[in-house]
Amino acid sequence: MKRIGRFLFCLLPLIITIVLQNLIIIPICGITLIVLALKNKHTGISLEALMQELFSLWSTSSFIIFVSMVYAIAALAIFAFWYRKKTAPLQERVSLKSAFNPWIVCALLLLSIGLQYVISYLMNFIGMLRPDWMQSYSDLIHTAGVDTPSALTLLYAVIIAPISEELIFRGVTFGYAKKALPLVGAVCLQAVLFGIFHLNMIQGIYAAFLGLFIGYLCEAGGSIAIPILFHAFFNTFGSLAGASMYHMEQPFFFLLWLTVGVLLTYAGIFMFQHGVRIRDMRSAGDSV
Repeated sequence: MKRIGRFLFCLLPLIITIVLQNLIIIPICGITLIVLALKNKHTGISLEALMQELFSLWSTSSFIIFVSMVYAIAALAIFAFWYRKKTAPLQERVSLKSAFNPWIVCALLLLSIGLQYVISYLMNFIGMLRPDWMQSYSDLIHTAGVDTPSALTLLYAVIIAPISEELIFRGVTFGYAKKALPLVGAVCLQAVLFGIFHLNMIQGIYAAFLGLFIGYLCEAGGSIAIPILFHAFFNTFGSLAGASMYHMEQPFFFLLWLTVGVLLTYAGIFMFQHGVRIRDMRSAGDSV
């Protein structure tokens, strides 16, 4: 029963994030409704026209990104406090100052590029099986403005979201999962919950796949800072590179870029393991 309770407690961060999103979006939407109503008070605008203007505002990429940023900042504050008070002692085996070396940073960069290629092919394969899922995902990306990134979008995707999401899933969720399950099970659970968090099938599947790698980086690296930096690299490359480079119609280029992705991913993992060994050996030598 105690283990079941611990397992159910692993779900609490995800539930809190969903509740928090609704707690934030409802008052923001209410404020915009009041502002627009006051703005058009003396114009004689009809209720139908007012609601059309309101829904047009709510569907803009700027509004969506703004709401996402407000939510992410609030989640960052909540889960940073939670992580430091409850789960950091279980996961922070190395200090932030000594967490990185050139090998580890280069490995995270290679992994972020390699996994972009691998995941893009995974998405394309799923899209072939379920075009409706891919269309829904494409519409979501377009509405959010991710396909044409602005400075605000990049700020959210590259800085705020990586810190917030890593604290939620590799910080708090993973910390509790390791109490309830064996390590492999804990890695898989936090990855699945990370996928569910994205609330659409295409993004959920690739986020869960990516979460397996990030869970490994967090555990092997011994610091939450490592998955945060990887997440920032991954989002940066995905935001700036765009989707056009992945859609190779000719079989030769399809296999070429898939091979490049797999090799870069393998090289990134190898370099990461090598970098962690060097870091830990130096730390052990300094402590003697």
